Amino acid sequence: MRRSRLRPFVVAGIAIISTMAMSVAGVLAHDRPDHSTKPQSGGSLVVAGNVAQKLRLSVPDLAAMPNQKTVEVTFRAGDGTEHRIFTGPLLLDVLARAAPQFDPTIKNDSLRHFVSVTAGSDGYRALVAYGELDPSFEDKQILLAVTQDGASLAKQGPRLVVPGDIAGGRYVTGVSTVRLDKPRR
Repeated sequence: MRRSRLRPFVVAGIAIISTMAMSVAGVLAHDRPDHSTKPQSGGSLVVAGNVAQKLRLSVPDLAAMPNQKTVEVTFRAGDGTEHRIFTGPLLLDVLARAAPQFDPTIKNDSLRHFVSVTAGSDGYRALVAYGELDPSFEDKQILLAVTQDGASLAKQGPRLVVPGDIAGGRYVTGVSTVRLDKPRR
């Protein structure tokens, strides 16, 4: 008699544990690098995620985009301060080419999105909230730089430049992947 009363609890416990295991596996899979979007050669990047068309762009492709911006920045790096001049297209313009897929039925859906920018050499990743880029909100002039202090970045790949950041933690060198995503619930 006691076994029959415990059976529903055992079945429920197994179901809960299985669901938790699948959730953890899903989160871990989401955080794994997406090798299908990894560029084939140095100096190029892939734009993917919640976009209408996935793009593969080289540094020359980025340099040929209209509306190149030049920014002069000073930021903390390591034990000192760096002062640099970067030129390249706005991250917003690069994403616009891939056609972000925002839901027009959700108020300010773009503000629920973020951009993860990953380096190809070591997998270093930094995040930028879409609202930081959006001209209707912060309108930060965030670049995918193709030159640093006048020198081409074609060999190592573009560099994410976030003017206004006090430290250079989001200045990702050798960008290989730019992903537009929305946090999972």
